Amino acid sequence: MKSVRKALPWLVVVLLAFAAWRVLSLGMADHYATTDPERALGWRADHPLALLRAADEAAEDPVRADEAADFARRALHADPLDGRPYRVLARLAAEAGDEARAAELYGLAVRRAVRDRPAHGWLIDYHLRNGRPAEAFAHLDTLLRLQPNLSGRFEPLLVALAGTPPAQPALVEVLQRRPPWRPAFLRLVATRAPDVEAVTPVFDALRRGEGGLDPTRELGPWLDRLVREGRVGQAYLLWAASLPPERQRSLGNVFNGDFEHEPLPVGFDWRFGRVSGARISRMKVPGSGDGGMALRVAFEDRRVPFSNVRQLLALPPGDYRLSLRARADGLRSERGLVWEVTCLAGGRPLTATPPLRGHGDWQELEVDFTVPEGCQGQWLVLKLPARIPAEQRIGGRAWFDDLRIRRVR
Repeated sequence: MKSVRKALPWLVVVLLAFAAWRVLSLGMADHYATTDPERALGWRADHPLALLRAADEAAEDPVRADEAADFARRALHADPLDGRPYRVLARLAAEAGDEARAAELYGLAVRRAVRDRPAHGWLIDYHLRNGRPAEAFAHLDTLLRLQPNLSGRFEPLLVALAGTPPAQPALVEVLQRRPPWRPAFLRLVATRAPDVEAVTPVFDALRRGEGGLDPTRELGPWLDRLVREGRVGQAYLLWAASLPPERQRSLGNVFNGDFEHEPLPVGFDWRFGRVSGARISRMKVPGSGDGGMALRVAFEDRRVPFSNVRQLLALPPGDYRLSLRARADGLRSERGLVWEVTCLAGGRPLTATPPLRGHGDWQELEVDFTVPEGCQGQWLVLKLPARIPAEQRIGGRAWFDDLRIRRVR
């Protein structure tokens, strides 16, 4: 008994030394695991991350394929739940020509390491090459949900697939689940797809699906692309069909010309652009008993290059009359404010109202104009027609209401 008591302090010292050695070796292995895996394994031969890094490095050299496989198997033994060693084994199988085995191992890799980008990337390519777009999109969806910052790497592939008919049903099926990357993807396709006709089926299918297209983030960029392609009539019909029933009753050559609805700045609704020195708003008409709304633009008596209220029009060739109600409220401007109608392609205005300035009651304004052949789409714009910077100075307020354009013959 006495000898045991004498040996006990030495036993404690040995245990503490062993524990300290374990902590030191693990710390050193952790330190070198990613930068020098061979050195890390000298400290801890079963360190999972060091074994994985050693397997990755060995797999880069075909001569070391067997060594890479051994490191990968040891990594799996050290951490059976980590899927990344399966990716190394899958790579070796693919390089040996056994694609079926590689696909099986890559599948194991992503099931256990769902964030492993190289494994998902290989499977995306594998399924696309073998005519299985649905399986490819499943891996692509997983990657983009977990790592949104990778979207830029897949942009060329996504745009190409959106215009490939065999891939479109699978793509639409994924997009109908509304993944978080959907709005950015549709905006990308709308702006960069080289062939509008090729990607139209994707937008049509989503528009007809449950929930349709988000008006501002998805439909808006698509409508803008159609307009840039000269398909103004097609864009107008799509936009009109997307409106809620209560707003479809306001359809006309000018939409929401009484400003009763809050504009949604896409398609053929009003677009209010921000500009320093001016405030654009919808407000109740002063003295109106029915609470009707009107457009009010207030200026801060400074230079303002103003052309920031506009609406896209889809007028076919013919003769028209623009009419509106306007009121100047202490509007100080050398040139005054005018409403212009111009072709989308540019050129001289088709018409302009008399300039509004000064102070007064509500007044009726009317101008006639002609839309010529080849004028595919127009802008109706409220602007300050300054010719030089000094003429941009403007102060006071202006009110507008009841804008209408009707065909006269």
